[in-house]
Amino acid sequence: MLGSGAVRDNPHRGGPSQILNIDNEILMFDCGRSASTNLARTGIGCEAVDRLFLTHLHFDHIVDVPYLVFVGWIKKRKNRLQIYGPNGTKDFVTKIIRPPFQQDIESRLKHGKDITLLDPVVYEVHQASQFLLANRYQISSTFIDHAGIPTLAYRINVGNKRIVITGDGIPDEKFPEFCHGADLLSIECSGTSEFLDQQAWGSWHIGPADIAQIASEAGIKIVIIKHLVIEDITGDRTIGNSMAKQIQSHYSGEVIVAEDGLTINLS
Repeated sequence: MLGSGAVRDNPHRGGPSQILNIDNEILMFDCGRSASTNLARTGIGCEAVDRLFLTHLHFDHIVDVPYLVFVGWIKKRKNRLQIYGPNGTKDFVTKIIRPPFQQDIESRLKHGKDITLLDPVVYEVHQASQFLLANRYQISSTFIDHAGIPTLAYRINVGNKRIVITGDGIPDEKFPEFCHGADLLSIECSGTSEFLDQQAWGSWHIGPADIAQIASEAGIKIVIIKHLVIEDITGDRTIGNSMAKQIQSHYSGEVIVAEDGLTINLS
């Protein structure tokens, strides 16, 4: 877990981001504030990220993308970064890499920098289906209702292990089937139902009771909760544990409150 936080500048939590390390192939999911710095704290450089999967295009989930791209380029990544995301991802990447940093790029080219590996290869995911079949893993997507913008959740099958990673939003009634038998569900938990009911944006997010229902119905082994907006607003560093207990009261599996740097070995 590179970033367990949300929109606000919580000094204890980076913006939304996490990685899967599959036999030293690094897959990153979202790239929020401090993602690249927290990646370096794990001993992994920006140039080592092979694929980046964006859940949606809210700024808190994508603000570190240019830094990841440019530092990976400067450090001579071996292959072009591949970026996957919902509708609009190609437009975002096209606008955020070259136009704002044209002077920077030109100055480096004058000093011999090779531009070949700067631009990522971008794929937009338009359907709920398996969209990536690699040698060691398969990745599928489904859509989640969030703020009226295209938003994805990802399911990664690695051998006999299954991991599901969401960004933000309210899953539909088919989501437990999408998650069925997952070893790990990494899901936002922005606040309690009482807290979300008081926020203008509360209907964009999911709370403990719905997470418990999904996890129980899907037979998930471990749930990680992240994107703890309620902590940012209240300043209560214990609220995550309280929400975890609410989930556990209706779900028999393990619940972990995310922290930056949290590592889980599923081998």
